[in-house]
Amino acid sequence: MTYQLEARDTHRSVRDTTDALSSPLQIPAASPGTATAAEQALPRTITPSHWIPLAAALLSFVMIAWVVVNLASGWVGFATFVPNGLLGGMEAAISLARLFAALVLVLIVADGVGARLRWLAAGFVVLGLGQFAFGYIEPILVEETSLDQALYEMILVRALAAALFVIGLVSREPPRFTVRSAVGVALVTAACVVGYVALSRWGLVPPLVMIGSLDEAARRGIAPMTWLTGWHWAVAAVPFGLAVVAGVGSLWRYRRGEIGGWVPLGIILLAGSELHDSLWPSAYGNSALLNTADVLRLTMAAVIVAGGALELKRLAAERARLLASERERARRLEELTRLKADFTAMVAHELGYPLSAIRRLTELLARDGVNPELRNRTLASILRETDALDTLVADVQAMATVERDDFRVDPHPIPVSSLVEIAVAHSEAHPEGRAPLGVSLDGLAGDELVLADRERIGQVLRNLLCNAARYSPPESPIELRVAAAYGGRVRVEVSDHGPGIHPDDLERIFDKFARGRNGHAGSAAGVGLGLYLARRIVRAHGSDITVQSSPGAGSTFAFELTGVAGT
Repeated sequence: MTYQLEARDTHRSVRDTTDALSSPLQIPAASPGTATAAEQALPRTITPSHWIPLAAALLSFVMIAWVVVNLASGWVGFATFVPNGLLGGMEAAISLARLFAALVLVLIVADGVGARLRWLAAGFVVLGLGQFAFGYIEPILVEETSLDQALYEMILVRALAAALFVIGLVSREPPRFTVRSAVGVALVTAACVVGYVALSRWGLVPPLVMIGSLDEAARRGIAPMTWLTGWHWAVAAVPFGLAVVAGVGSLWRYRRGEIGGWVPLGIILLAGSELHDSLWPSAYGNSALLNTADVLRLTMAAVIVAGGALELKRLAAERARLLASERERARRLEELTRLKADFTAMVAHELGYPLSAIRRLTELLARDGVNPELRNRTLASILRETDALDTLVADVQAMATVERDDFRVDPHPIPVSSLVEIAVAHSEAHPEGRAPLGVSLDGLAGDELVLADRERIGQVLRNLLCNAARYSPPESPIELRVAAAYGGRVRVEVSDHGPGIHPDDLERIFDKFARGRNGHAGSAAGVGLGLYLARRIVRAHGSDITVQSSPGAGSTFAFELTGVAGT
């Protein structure tokens, strides 16, 4: 009765195992807003470099030093006449560079870096579109624009852009930039323009300059300090102050790895251009002068183009890695599905024969008049078939154990004789149909200690001995040889005189579910897990299993264990 309960439990364990393996493959789907495993593998931050803060500090020093030198010399700012075509081309290049920067930042946002960069993109869009609107479209629609109006327009655009930069770079948790936000920016711009037009008709707009042309002031060599009003200093301080705050915020965000190094350099150059513009102003389409503020804006455009191109290159590389990771993930899932199907079919095949045999033998025992000798032989056959089921379940459970990420062995010093005892005990426990086992200790007394997990290494030895007996002719000897190896290690070998292994299978036999292609492979029991498990266990001991074999000459499997000094 006890034996019947154990057999029923074994059958239930096998059935549960096969049911679990035959269930549909479950791949957890990413929840909305959650990155996939491949996306999570990609870097989400930029590694900051100490060169960017140093470059920003050097730029700031040079721009401030230039201001101090010019103030000391009495001629504030640098201004020179250039052809209108050259100046117009430079302004167009600056505008395009700003729009390019906005495009790059939008692409980064789409890559999941952070919604705060939308505010930066909006700021660059305002700078670029403001240049086109007031520098190109307005001169076509309006015959003449006063210098004061041109200065107000430029200050409005720069202040609005700097405010967007501050929101995106300084705010701890900036609000999302949505279509409503874009409409709000457009309404603020329109309200400022309408307010300026209304106040100018009533004569309530304070003048920023006391001259009518920047070109005339440059020709006559008049220092800007004499024709700039206090209102100019007050109004120009707004975009300059906002740009300085945005510059500090950009350096902080760069140190946190949230933005590329080209962004703080561009913002610092923008702040420098605001400082120089406050001392020698420039206006949209109102002058043929090229001043230091224009040079800084052109430098900013060059930095934006170069940095944006590098950022796009980085994005392309990340997307290529993402695509490769997704392809690898798809390949692994496909391979897993195939292996699962193969394993299910293999286990079902291996279960079929012993279960069918147990059923037939049980029916035989149920008959009346079975003589004692036949009954004993039948019971012995049933025991062998249940042993096969137990072995199958043990292999599946062992595979699940070694496949875990936290699989570890627990090595302790054990005598070499303990390894021999494991092999001998296994051979004696399965005497029927087994080949005789020969044991030899070459250069060892048996009391030498090796570092090993006794249970796990015992499992390795049992697997190797089972394979040797399974593929060897009846009564063909199996040899267990333990010998001293180089470096104080101990080498363990298991040899048989079976049909050998095909050269193409010498590595494949260690794969999961793999089996040899010799003549006995079709009838030998097992699902091809023994050598796979043995190699995983031996590798966890810091060694590996090797095999030497050729067809018709038998096989020798060997591994080494670390010897314990002083033994």
